[in-house]
Amino acid sequence: MTMRERAEEVLAGFKVMAWLLRPERCVIGIEDNKPEAIAALRAATEGTQIELAVIPTKYPSGGEKQLIQILTGMEVPSGGIPADIGVMCQNIGTAVAISQLIFEGKPLISRTTTITGEAVREPGNFEALIGTPVQHLLEQAGLQPDQVNRLVMGGPMMGYTLTTTAVPIVKTSNCVIAATASELPAPPPEQACIRCGMCAEACPMELLPQQLFWYSKATEFEKAEHLNLFDCIECGACSYVCPSSIPLVQYYRYAKGEIRVQRAEQLKADRARERFEARQERLEREQQEKEHRRKERAKLQPKPRRRRRRKPRKPLPRARP
Repeated sequence: MTMRERAEEVLAGFKVMAWLLRPERCVIGIEDNKPEAIAALRAATEGTQIELAVIPTKYPSGGEKQLIQILTGMEVPSGGIPADIGVMCQNIGTAVAISQLIFEGKPLISRTTTITGEAVREPGNFEALIGTPVQHLLEQAGLQPDQVNRLVMGGPMMGYTLTTTAVPIVKTSNCVIAATASELPAPPPEQACIRCGMCAEACPMELLPQQLFWYSKATEFEKAEHLNLFDCIECGACSYVCPSSIPLVQYYRYAKGEIRVQRAEQLKADRARERFEARQERLEREQQEKEHRRKERAKLQPKPRRRRRRKPRKPLPRARP
């Protein structure tokens, strides 16, 4: 909807980024299931050097690394960022925000958020100020509280379940789903892994979800990290195809969170150790300087003259009577 309604702002934002970065190519990738958006962007890019690439609709081809590989054929290295291979990837919302900032002087204070789901009477897209409670947007969309089974912040594959509607809209809030029990039913109970390998076939990052699951569940985080855990984009494809209904993505998120906590604690401990060692060095240095000054003062002071001790006189002999 942003591409359909604000195609000119999207193009203006890309022109600003192109002027700053001076790229050899500027390509807009869009899936082929959005014909109206394609037509709007094609009309906006006519007569410019910005290319419009229509790609097949296949989840998660909209991911940063996947989109770069589709459009350029280059692969972002493990643990790296697109800039490592000379590519900069930005989304449509960023382009609109840049356009509004440069040409209108408007900072990023609002976010276009989709409110959808069978539990709302009037689903739609709302431009909400950052900080707006989710409850307010749900009321605007006609929430039916008696039909809500789950509230999800984000998409159905990568979203988070909300336990309260008091959470605010932030700059990454793109969607809120008010789902009924039939729309998003409760997942079946987790069963044992049967080692079918379907998760590895579905993984767009070509990871080993089965091994990552074992290590994450066993809290062997170092081994999970060695298998490139942080390359996981949490797309949810592995969880979706798992016949044992194992919530694989939740295990990966847990492992990532624990690793980040351990790194933060280690960093805190290292800084405390560095401060302690620096303090000890400072105290030793001050003690050495104090001792050096004491010795210098002792050298400058004149030595006291030693008094000669007089020998005691012998008593005179007494005269005999």
